[in-house]
This record gives sequence, C-alpha cells and structure tokens, in this order.
Amino acid sequence: MKIAFILRVFCISVFCLFFSLSSIFAQNKRISGKVTDATGATLSGVSIRAKNANVGGTTDNNGSYSISLPQKVNTLVFSSVGFATQEISIGDKTTLDVRMTPSTSQLTDVVVVGYGTQRKREVTSAVTSVSAEQFNKGNVTDVAQLLQGKVAGLSISRPGGDPNSGFSIRLRGLSSFGANSQPLVVVDGQVGADLNSIDPNDIASIDVLKDASAAAIYGTRGSAGVLIVTTKKGTSGPPRVSYNGSVTAEDPSKFTAHMNASQYIAAGGPNLGSNTDWNKEISRTAISHTHNLSFSGGSNGTTYNASVNYRDNQGVAIKTGFRQINARLNLTQRALQNKLVFNLNVTTGRREAHQGFSEAFKYATIFNPTAPVHVAPDSVNFAGVKGGYFESNFVDYANPVAVLEQNTNDYTAKRINVQGSAEYEIVPGLKFLVRYAQQSFSNFRTAFLPRTSFHSRNFLGVSGFARNGYAYKADDENSNQLYENTLTYDTKFNKLNVTALAGYSYQSFLSQGTSIGAGNFVTDLTADNLGTALDLGAGLANITSYKNGSRLAAFFGRLNLNYNNFAFLSATLRREGSTQFGVNNKWGMFPAVSAGLDISKLAVIPKVDNLKLRASYGITGSLPPSSYLSLSTFTATQGTEFFAGGTWLAPYAPNRNANPDLKWERKAEFDAGLDFTMFNNKLSGTADYYSRTTSDLIFNVTVPVPPNLANRTWKNVGTLSSTGFELALNYDVLPKGNFTWKTGANFSTNHTKLSKLSADIAPGSYIGETNLGTPGQEATQITRAYAGQDIGLFWGPVYKGLDKNGKYLFDNGKGGDTTDENAYRTLIGKGLPKFEFGWTNTFSYKNFDLNFFFRGSVGHDLINTYRGFYENATVVSAYNAVTTKYYNPNVKDGQKFSSLFVEKGTFVKLDNATLGYNFPLPKTGLVRSLRAYINGQNLFIITNYTGVDPEVRYADQSTNPPNVLAPGVDRRETWVRTRSFTFGVNVGF
Repeated sequence: MKIAFILRVFCISVFCLFFSLSSIFAQNKRISGKVTDATGATLSGVSIRAKNANVGGTTDNNGSYSISLPQKVNTLVFSSVGFATQEISIGDKTTLDVRMTPSTSQLTDVVVVGYGTQRKREVTSAVTSVSAEQFNKGNVTDVAQLLQGKVAGLSISRPGGDPNSGFSIRLRGLSSFGANSQPLVVVDGQVGADLNSIDPNDIASIDVLKDASAAAIYGTRGSAGVLIVTTKKGTSGPPRVSYNGSVTAEDPSKFTAHMNASQYIAAGGPNLGSNTDWNKEISRTAISHTHNLSFSGGSNGTTYNASVNYRDNQGVAIKTGFRQINARLNLTQRALQNKLVFNLNVTTGRREAHQGFSEAFKYATIFNPTAPVHVAPDSVNFAGVKGGYFESNFVDYANPVAVLEQNTNDYTAKRINVQGSAEYEIVPGLKFLVRYAQQSFSNFRTAFLPRTSFHSRNFLGVSGFARNGYAYKADDENSNQLYENTLTYDTKFNKLNVTALAGYSYQSFLSQGTSIGAGNFVTDLTADNLGTALDLGAGLANITSYKNGSRLAAFFGRLNLNYNNFAFLSATLRREGSTQFGVNNKWGMFPAVSAGLDISKLAVIPKVDNLKLRASYGITGSLPPSSYLSLSTFTATQGTEFFAGGTWLAPYAPNRNANPDLKWERKAEFDAGLDFTMFNNKLSGTADYYSRTTSDLIFNVTVPVPPNLANRTWKNVGTLSSTGFELALNYDVLPKGNFTWKTGANFSTNHTKLSKLSADIAPGSYIGETNLGTPGQEATQITRAYAGQDIGLFWGPVYKGLDKNGKYLFDNGKGGDTTDENAYRTLIGKGLPKFEFGWTNTFSYKNFDLNFFFRGSVGHDLINTYRGFYENATVVSAYNAVTTKYYNPNVKDGQKFSSLFVEKGTFVKLDNATLGYNFPLPKTGLVRSLRAYINGQNLFIITNYTGVDPEVRYADQSTNPPNVLAPGVDRRETWVRTRSFTFGVNVGF
C-alpha cells in the first residue's frame, strides 16, 4: 500500500514538473552566437546581459554563448574589459554574432579592490592601478622595484646596492609606530601573502588601495594601505611558450670620499709602506643573469599559466649575491556552463644568498690606505692575529678584504604557497566563493668566523679570534592558513546597478625557531660541525628557541550602488577580532563610506570627456608588532646567577607587565578626489587630498616599579595626524602614426605630526630617540619625537664655525657662541621629504621603443654619519679621514656632532631607461614575437648630498625592528650606490 502511494506521488510530481518546465520553455526563447574582436579572434569571458531583465551569461573559451531569454527581452548588452559596451536589438533573430571594438575610455578599465573588482568609472575611493607595461624594467629582483616612483603617495626606497637588502615601502607616510608600517599585501585574493614569494616576471598588475575607505574591508591590517597583486593567468587558445632572458653588468657609481695614501701621510697618519685602494679591493663588476620560461593556453574550459624563473645575482662586493629559483602554476577550470569556476595557484621558491657583512664598505673607507692587504700567513699582525691578512687593533676597525673573504654569512630561504578557490553562480548574478590558502616560509642562516678572523662589529657581536672560532646557526619557520567564504550579488533595477558582498574570514599564524652560537673550535673547518665547539661542554654556548602564534577572524560586507553611471555609492563594514589584543578589547569595528558623482553628465564642459568628484571616509586598524604583548612575561636575568643544587642558575624576573586593555591602532581618514579625462581621452588624471588621524598608537612605555612588577608595559599612548596632496597625469601627446609619444607624471606631499602622547608619558618627554653610535658616541642623541612636533626631527647643537684654536663653536641659544656642544640643542633638520615626484616618457618609432623615467625627492635632510665620525684630521692616528667638500683641515677639535653634519638630501635621478626593438617576423613561423632591449638603472643623479646615496631613509635600520620615528640617518653600514646595464630578449613561440 505504501509503495503504491509513493509511486502515485512520484508520477504526479514528475507530471507537474514536466508541465511547469514545458510552460517555462514555451515562454522563453533561445539565442546563441559568437563574439570576436576587430581581428576576428574569439573572445572568452564576455559578459552578456538582457537589458531590463535579470538573466545573462558569458562566452566560453571559443567565444560562443547560448542564452535562454524571456519573450519580452528585445536587447542584449555585451561588455568586456578593454572593449566598448554594446547594446544590440534581437528582433526575431535566434543567432547573433557580435564584433567588439576596443574602448577609448580608461573608465571602462577594471580595478581590483578588496574581495572583488569595479570598473574605474565606479570607483569612489583612492585606488591606483599599475599594469605590467608600466612597471620598471631591467634587473628587477624585488616586486617593490616594479612600483618605485610610479604611484603618487607610494614611497619606495632602498639606499645602496645590496642585492640581499629589502625595500622600505610607505603609503601616504607613517601610520604606525610599530612593525606594521608597510602596506598589507594581497596576492590573487590571498590576504597577508608574502610579496617575496612571487617573481616580478609573474605579475600582471598591482592595484594600490590608498585611503581608509578602500582598505577598511581588511580591518586591523589596512592602516598602512593595501597592495593587491594579480599574477598572470592563462587564456584559451593553442599553447604558447615565452622566454625572457637578460644579462646585467653592475658597478659601484660612488664611494665615500676619503684620503688617499699620500694625503693620509701628509695629515700625519702612520706610513706602513703600501698604497691600497680598499674600495677597489673589495668591489667588482657584478654580472647577473635572469631567465624566465612560461607556458600558457587552454581549451574545453581549462586555462593555465605556468612559469619557471631563475636568477643568479652577484653583488658589487666580493663574495656576495644570491641564486634563486621560483616556479608558479595558475590553473582555472570552468564547468556547468561556466557557472562553476575552480582556481588553483601554486608557488614555490628557493633562494641561496651570500650576504657578506654590511661593515665592509665602512672599513674600506676608514682603513689605513698605506697598509697592505696581506702579510705572511704565519706572521702575527698588529692585532695579534695570524691568518695572512693585515690587521690593526682599533675599535670598530678591520681589514675589509678579510671581513669578506675569511667569514661567511649565508642563508637559504624556502617559500611555498598553495591557494585554491571554487566559485559557483547559484542564479544569474549571485555567486558563492570558498577559498583556502596555506603559506609557509623557512629561513636557515649560517655564519662562521674562523679563529684567524679579527672582525667583531658584525651582527653576532663577537670575533672569531676572541672566541677561537665562532659558528652560528638559526632556523626560523613561519606559516599561516587562510579560510574565507564570500557571497556576492550583482543585479540591476532599471537604472540602478546593485552589487552586494558578504563574507567570513579566518586566518591563523605560527612562528617558531631555534638558534645556536658556539665557539672554541678544535679545528677551523666550517659551521657545519657545531659538535666540535668546546663552548658546548663548558656551558658557554648561546642557545635560544621560540614559538608563538595568533589567530584572526572577521565578518565583513559591502554594498555598491551605481545609478545610471552618474552617481556612485559604496559602504563597507568589517568586524574583526584578534588574539593579539588585550582580553578586554579582542574585537573592533571598521566602517567606511564613499561616494562619487560624474559631473560631466550634468553639464557639457568644453574639452572634458569625464569629470568625477568623489569623497570618502573610513576607519582601519593596525595590529601590535608581535603576539602576547598584552600579557605579563618573565625572562632569565643575566649577571645575577646563583649556585644551587650543584649548578649555577639564572633567576627569572618579570620583563613586561600585562595590559588587558591593549587594543588596535585606529586610523580615521577623509579623502576628497577628482578623476578626469579630457581632449578626447588623450589626457587623464586624478587628484586627491587626504586628512587622517591615527589614534591609540601602540608603544612600549617605561613605567615605575613599584607598583608595576616590570618597568615596561605595551600601551596605546599616542596620536599621529597627517595631511597630503597627490596628483597623477597621463597624456597621449602623439597617439597615432609611426611616431608616438606618451608621458605621465605624479606628485605627492605628506606632512605627519605626532599630535599628542598619553598621560603615561610625562609632558615634554620624547620617544623614538636614536644615537650616533660606536665608537664613542653611543650617548650622542641625534633624533627624537616630541608631542606636537613633526615626525623625523633631528636634534643637536647648531654649528657656528671654529675659534682661533680650531675648536668647534656652537650657538649658545642666547645669541652668542660656545664650545660646549651640550649648552643648547634644538631642531637642526628633518628626515622626511616635503614632496616626491616621478616622470615617465614612452616613445615608439616603427619597431623601436624608448622609455625613460625620472624620480626625485625634495626637502629631506640626512645625517651623514661618516662625516660625523671621521671628517676630521685628528682621527688619522687610527682611522682614515673622510674628505667631502665640507672637510676643514683647520679643525683641531675632537669629533662633536652638530648641524655641520646634517645635509640636504634633495635629489633627481634618471632612474630607469630602456631602448627596445621588435623584430618583424613572418606570421607562419615558429617564433611569434622577438624583442631585444638594453636597459640602464640609476644612470645619473643630481644632488648636493656628499654621501654615496641621497635616498630617503624612512627608518633607522640600526635597530630591530627599524626605528620608524628616526628617519633620515645615513648609517655607515649602507652599501655604495651602484649603476647597472642590462641586455635582454623576449621571445614568444
């Protein structure tokens, strides 16, 4: 009985379903066709929408489409990135082929924003896109180099030519005291990705989210801005292979000015009988080569792009450089009539680096130029060391050739990143996406100082000679996992386009590592057999280990409205929690709103094609520099060991107090902008003014004991305020013909002030100070940050000249002079620029193309620490003297820091120039394209700065982490400036 009932219900249900489907199909009509470009090539991914109805689809890999439409639909809308949108009447047609024409308006370009994309005309925040064609060219080994000088408000700097040194990145100036001063990186949707995991050759575009409204959807990590990196994807069609290869020659372009042998002897320096150019001894023409091989193609719903990159980069200092190999795979699979899309991104890389020692060029400047490089291997030199190198026993002084040849300082870095996502279109316009990503990074570092090595001012703080050989090994591992869901809905109500986004994100982080340093080796071999170090048995080895982690969870949403491409509105909200905050402040809210209006739709303005006004306001956050800062911690106290139970023990004492109220830093930012195109889209530009306040800045504050257990507590103590203006212009001067010319320029200002400090810091106190350093000037403060003052101030005595005895004279603050450098100290310089700019030009004539790029910073000062230590003939009994244009042989005084050693750092440089030729090839040949080029980097610089490199120092690198409140200090460990020339080829098959 039950079976008969079930069969009856089933038959009725099938009949009803069949009847319903028949009714639906009876009311619909089907139309199909193919979409091509102007050359007849098929176009995949073209969006097709029914006008005034919520149905549509996209073309497949062959450019074909087939859509079922309601009978009432009479018009289809075809749109695709880079092509003009077309509205075509259907009539009685069942087949409709469409040929798309290229768009002449940049406002149809797609911009990548947080968790999605928008057409440029719809963007209401400060966002700048840079394509691969606009990237800097040449021997680019770091992704940051691609953008240097290209984006208004984005400051990128790396003083000197160390190939293993990273770049400092600031977006709209300083936004945090802590380690989170660089922008958040998002790679193909993966939040918090490692920028160094990608080879520059694999990047298709980078979108820079500047203001808080654009970055608010990333919550506690958006205060310093966001860089969204999109890597190259495959396209449907036959397999294509491309090869990019280059060879680079790099030379030092400037050394620190100092006495030669004859000048040194004349100044009273000891004559040791030789004539040695120490810079020449430790430098070389560095030859580097790069190879990139990529494969792409696709069919039947599958597209792929795979690449392998190999780099062999030498440093201009002997025994330095790195070898690196990267591999990347991007795979996309479409199914269910393109409703379901799978993406898989896999990246892996390995770098083996020889870092050398940053002191080498410093020692080359100050070492006795009459000293020989080598002595007899078995002889004892002036430092009491055997080993075949000349040495003298002075503070912070070592043979620079021996520093690089005797000692090793290497690391091996491994990176792997796996990301997968699946997106399903539930109904037209409604899509659900799930993403999982896992990223890991390991860094294994090895250093070895043999017993014959006198070098002690290295990062280890020891010498091989003093420790009878010393070895150091460290292994650091970092990993994170990301899981995200998003639901997006895109629809249209008459003239109103609505796009809504809702999402959830969870990310976990883990860091762990160990290190060991030990000396007193039985033999001088390498660091690879630490078991032979007698320090281990004697209890003198240094062994450390650590493990820490954190978790972050967030709920977020966004609503975008577009009314008739005339009025635009965007609203964002993210609620986010992190385990790094205090127990009373785990969660924060980060809202944002922005709006825009296309004024050109209201009135016809002569020569103006589009004119959009926009304004935005948003709140973003910043995490603490590391985990557990809100908790009380204890550490072993050195120097207070006690004997118990037959052994010496170190007591533990509190080193940090708990703060359950520690919260996120909060940046509130207002931005007003203008986007425009003019003269038939030949001129385009954007201008922005912003004002922002970052409050609850996290800082490690000194507190009294008692009542506190320890004298340090991490607290929210300060407020930064900043304003700035940005302008970017692009102009097609000669857009057509055999000879074309495009030019573009950008300009930006930023003014940041430490508005106030909390009551935890006494009125009139300062923070972030730094000193001149060793030898002998560790107590000489040169920078500080005061409440109510600008960031980046230099403090010290004002130099007035010399007295009759050759002693320094300083301003006494009362209108007179004094020889006491401590009598009066005041503002003597600023380490941050007043404005920065970039200017690029691209010319083409038939098959030739030429691009050159100027970059400059104006208004910043630099403390030349070389001069502060050594520009004085009184030092020649031990050190060589620096002799810039400010050198005064009449000085008879010891070195005393003052405004004398503060210089203007303003510069303009020809940063990059490329001349290329595209070879004409037969269409039926194996080689599809062939281009050869020559590129120059750092070709010349215009500056009055006497140091080797006037680049802005955005932080003092002598501390760990770098002191961002002490910019503008040109440390003696900076490498020399270099100039390079690259020859390369691009081949497509």
